[in-house]
Amino acid sequence: MESKAHEGSAVDWGLDPLFWTSVKLFVGDLHNVLLDSSESVFFIGNRRVARAVEVVGIVVLVETRSPKVTAYNVDDGTGVIQCIAFSTPEEQADLDTRALYSLGTTVRVEGRLKVYRDKRELAVRHIKAVDPNEEALGWLERLQLRAHIF
Repeated sequence: MESKAHEGSAVDWGLDPLFWTSVKLFVGDLHNVLLDSSESVFFIGNRRVARAVEVVGIVVLVETRSPKVTAYNVDDGTGVIQCIAFSTPEEQADLDTRALYSLGTTVRVEGRLKVYRDKRELAVRHIKAVDPNEEALGWLERLQLRAHIF
């Protein structure tokens, strides 16, 4: 896919306030954004550059890969993305930590978009169970951001 992604240089990326925040996007958008060759940033609408993302959705799959790694598939209605959470030693000692995010739990996930084995996934920086109404609120926020910011 040919792109005229960000017309400024990488030196200027930090001047965009969006670069320093977790951008609120739909999961479907994450599958369509253009990733930089370094895969450390991505381009939104070929105009804005970002490093981190926030999604809100429902946990549809939980897979414990090791005591340190748990994968959550999160569905927001536009698509599903795998979110990989690495546990700290403190969280590993508390076995109930992972039980908070069982199937059907609505969660807010912040992290960095990565490609692993040719599939996009989020490397989780923060995950939190939220009220199910927050998913609907998230839709409204993301639609407004899409119309006015991106």
